[in-house]
Amino acid sequence: MYGTEQLKVSCDFFQNENFVGIMLVILLFSSITNGTLLKSMSLSLREKHLVRCLTYISVRYFAPGRSLVISSPSTYRDVQQELTAEIHRTSTWPVVVTVDGNISKHNEAYVIDGNVSYIILIADGDFKSFQVGFNGLIQEGEYNFTRLWNSESRFVVAGANKYSMLQQTAILDYFSKLRMYNCIIVSLVHDVIDIDQSKQKNVNDVDTDIKLGVYTWFPYQNSDHCTEVKETTLLDSWVLSAQGQFTKNTDLFPVKVRNSFKGCSLKAVVRNEHDFLTTVYTKVKISSESDIKGFDMHLLRIILKQMNMTFVYVPTPEGFETERGSVNNLVNAMNAKEAYIALGGVTRNLLYYTSFDLTNSYFTTRLRWYVPCPVKYPRWSSFFRILSGKLWIVLIISIVFAAISATLCGRYSCTSEWQGYKTLTSSLTYVWAVILGVSVSTMPRTPSLRSLFLAWMCFCMAFSTVFQAFLTTFLIDSGYKPPIQNMDELFASGIMLTYIPEFSGILEVGEETELLKLRRNLTNCPSYKVCINWAKYHKNVSILLPEIQAEMLYSFSDTVGEDSKPLLCKLEDGVNFPVSLTMMMFHGDPLTRRVNDIIDRVVEAGLHNYWISLLFNLCKLFYSKIGIVHPLDGYYSFNIYHLETVFYILLMGWCLSALCFILEVLYNRVLTKIMRG
Repeated sequence: MYGTEQLKVSCDFFQNENFVGIMLVILLFSSITNGTLLKSMSLSLREKHLVRCLTYISVRYFAPGRSLVISSPSTYRDVQQELTAEIHRTSTWPVVVTVDGNISKHNEAYVIDGNVSYIILIADGDFKSFQVGFNGLIQEGEYNFTRLWNSESRFVVAGANKYSMLQQTAILDYFSKLRMYNCIIVSLVHDVIDIDQSKQKNVNDVDTDIKLGVYTWFPYQNSDHCTEVKETTLLDSWVLSAQGQFTKNTDLFPVKVRNSFKGCSLKAVVRNEHDFLTTVYTKVKISSESDIKGFDMHLLRIILKQMNMTFVYVPTPEGFETERGSVNNLVNAMNAKEAYIALGGVTRNLLYYTSFDLTNSYFTTRLRWYVPCPVKYPRWSSFFRILSGKLWIVLIISIVFAAISATLCGRYSCTSEWQGYKTLTSSLTYVWAVILGVSVSTMPRTPSLRSLFLAWMCFCMAFSTVFQAFLTTFLIDSGYKPPIQNMDELFASGIMLTYIPEFSGILEVGEETELLKLRRNLTNCPSYKVCINWAKYHKNVSILLPEIQAEMLYSFSDTVGEDSKPLLCKLEDGVNFPVSLTMMMFHGDPLTRRVNDIIDRVVEAGLHNYWISLLFNLCKLFYSKIGIVHPLDGYYSFNIYHLETVFYILLMGWCLSALCFILEVLYNRVLTKIMRG
């Protein structure tokens, strides 16, 4: 009985054990299905330390608050999941995950913001796997590359296995072609057998022979080692201890692009602008930098000297000769590192090309409408500008009225009056003599006529004083005709408008009403020089010019008028479009920062403006048509030339007097013959 009960209890016990075992197996497979247990149990010791090493690098070197992109192939996804979970536990970065180059979310912030950190996981350093993962970060869809890098972004290529020297060089050279130097490779240092296949070790043991090495390279070390990756450098090693640690604790992202570039070459595309203000070729075939002149080239020489680099001339790619041409060939040249910088009249309207970064501006001018400057009034017209036409009529009427009044007073006065005041012609002669300031032959006798003459003398004295003052002023400086001061006056003047074809796109921006007026008055000039000549000599054209070009024409004495006055004057309103000179570099090129720093120093020192002013002053001295020192305003040298009009009037008076004398002599002779006969 007792044995039977004992056997029954044993059977119940084994049944319960089988049930518990089945439940444990179910829970095990459920856990494996969810992936939580598989993720931690499937990682090797090296992979666990790789996750710890990458987490340490992320916390120490990646900017907080920025996005972190983790890319891996599908075969390395368990390491990626463990790394993502570890980073989420230790920091608050937004993490974007990619698998085989496919981004899980296309609307992440890093698509727009270039200041992103990247971790690219590759198990064995296979270059093709690296390319697939890397290209997936910069394209959306097949062959549609949309994202451009920031040179300050940091990249980590990592794997738990050993990368060969050839693989490391290929990966770093791929980064170098994209001008990205803030990149490191984390891989196994030595060839070792898999630890998990050897005897089991305690996790607290330290194996100093097995390390994860951090590799990178340094550009611009010497003239033979510039941007080509020829060797890698071991920065530090991660020891596979309990938690892992770096042996040297050095900076893994040191500054690689410094101020001196050790004589490395700077390949430059210098476009021929045929202008000393920018660039001009002195020879058809360029062999050295001395064959290129201009202020843009002068600035480039300063940049080369400060950066300790040598100039290498690159022929201008087709399409870049004018800014209206295509720049695709230039993009290809910069992408292939056949050129690093492009200059020669480059303006900021090329900003819409996302493949380029434009340097800081070093000179800014503005486009304005230039109209013919007002011309001087002819000196002979000064006589008629003193009084308006209505006042001259009033003066004539006053003379006639004064002569009639004097005649009536002379005829009908109570006392006797001289006979000369009783005729209209004689009275008119006396009135005119008072105006001219000449004494009359006989003074009036009657009180009424004397009172009239006194009033007339007071009027004539006031009139003569004002008239002579203005006449002298106008004879010395006749003054200028009213200038065109704004666009409304320009449209009302009927002057035609013209512009250089390169500025046609600028005229398409503005108010519709003003654009309609512009198009209504536009005309085509056969050439640029013809337009300038029309504006200078015929005064019938207004031309759109940069301010610096108009100043250059004046310095070269092409638009110099009388008294060193310019022949073309700018309007303060209307088109006022800024044009800034700059240089072009490939997007994300680390050299841009140093180039911008040198350009800013040149601009702050005023060197570029000094070069321009020096050129203009030398041109003024050479052509000798512009007075460097002008007299003070309001002071003039009074010479006989200013009395030219007076002498002409005096000559006319003499001729008239001579004619009257001849007529009087002839009249007397004829009258004498008649009397004798």
